[in-house]
Amino acid sequence: MKRFLHVLWRGLLVVLCGVFLGVFFFAAYQLYHTFHGYHQAEKEYENLNSQYVSTAADVETEPTPTPEVPEETPKVVAGPIQVDFDALQAQNNEIVGWIYSPNTVISYPVVRGVDNDFYLYHTFDGSLNSSGSIFMDAVCETDLSQSNTILYGHHMNNGSMFASIADYKQAGYLEAHPVLYYYTPDQIYLLEVFCCFVTGPDSDVYTFNFSSPQEFESYLASWRSRSNFDTDVEVTGEDHIMTLSTCTYEYEDARYVVMCKIVPM
Repeated sequence: MKRFLHVLWRGLLVVLCGVFLGVFFFAAYQLYHTFHGYHQAEKEYENLNSQYVSTAADVETEPTPTPEVPEETPKVVAGPIQVDFDALQAQNNEIVGWIYSPNTVISYPVVRGVDNDFYLYHTFDGSLNSSGSIFMDAVCETDLSQSNTILYGHHMNNGSMFASIADYKQAGYLEAHPVLYYYTPDQIYLLEVFCCFVTGPDSDVYTFNFSSPQEFESYLASWRSRSNFDTDVEVTGEDHIMTLSTCTYEYEDARYVVMCKIVPM
């Protein structure tokens, strides 16, 4: 009997060791897969920035005489970066814009798919990756003509994609990052942050169109009353806004939302 129990015990130890090793190797594989995905996505978006985005310092121009122009000629305001949309559209014709936040990691192409599922787990070049893309809601108009245009992005653990959007919870972050920039092939827009808060995935903050400017103003007032802070950015029912949305972890399926007034430059 003692010999039988000894053999049984050794057998159980072997089985348990096998189980523990299996769990260990599975967890190690999952970690490798996750961090490999992070690395691949970071590399892809870094390459897009290096190839198709330039700053004023990157562009060398010869000094030229300044021609005299009539006073009524409008000033052309340049943004902090330049984006080669022709080259980007050759890679992915679903690109609709580029979002840029100075002194943060946010410098990404914005795509719009036929639904809101594909770009959750596919990067700009179509690769399957948990980092996904920054994407516009599929029902939004790419010309920003709706009252509210919504962009989504993951809150990645490595700080990429829209993770820094949640930093607006922190005191002082708004003062350091009061605006973002949104580029399209035809126009540059200033995004003036005016409202930030935690909400749920089924919140009516994800409303796009309104029956009247008065209804839109009521919507704006309702959400500004829940904001983490007050700003002096004036937004009326005649304006257009962009809502940036990412995950947050106050409760299950919570979202952190940053609302911005769209101002053409």
